[in-house]
Amino acid sequence: MNTVPATAASVALDPLTQTLIDAAEACFVRHGVAKTTMSHVAEEAGVSRTTLYKRFAVMEEVLQAVFIREFDRFEARLAGNLEPIDDPGERLVEIVVAIAENVPENAGLARLLDGSRTRTENMALAAGRRALNDRVIDMIGDPLDGLARAGVLRGDVERGELIEWIRRVVNSLAVFPQPRSRSSAERRRFVARFLLPSITAAHDLPPMEVC
Repeated sequence: MNTVPATAASVALDPLTQTLIDAAEACFVRHGVAKTTMSHVAEEAGVSRTTLYKRFAVMEEVLQAVFIREFDRFEARLAGNLEPIDDPGERLVEIVVAIAENVPENAGLARLLDGSRTRTENMALAAGRRALNDRVIDMIGDPLDGLARAGVLRGDVERGELIEWIRRVVNSLAVFPQPRSRSSAERRRFVARFLLPSITAAHDLPPMEVC
């Protein structure tokens, strides 16, 4: 059975940091992201502002921490779903469907992404997205490497291009979700039917001629 790769979700935060992030989440719900202040977070956590500033220098760092921990929770749930799956193709389908269907519907992430924000808050979220993008690339790359080791991954396309294409598939499925009338198994079969044949060695194409 495959070992589930370690993720940021497996790295435990210290209790105080957890408390501060919990407090920030509560404040975002109560006040909205744009109107939450460091004073709000410190008061909600029951600590002094000095204690809060020892962990987070500015609100943008708090925002990033909440954003990343929300993704940590998703990634931990996905790791549990992947644990019994040995086949790398099936693992890839599970990852694609999970990201496309769960991240856009995640209430915590939606709360952070919606509404008005300051320029610095937008910069903080952009940095958070870049960090998450790297993790998504790793998540997709793991089963691709498994397919390569099995000798079934197509060899006429670079690994980076395959990852980019799969990410675009994920984005497309997120923007235009599958009908909810399809069962969970049917949605996975639909993705597998078109995704897996497109990246396997049977579909190697001759090099393009440049005129």
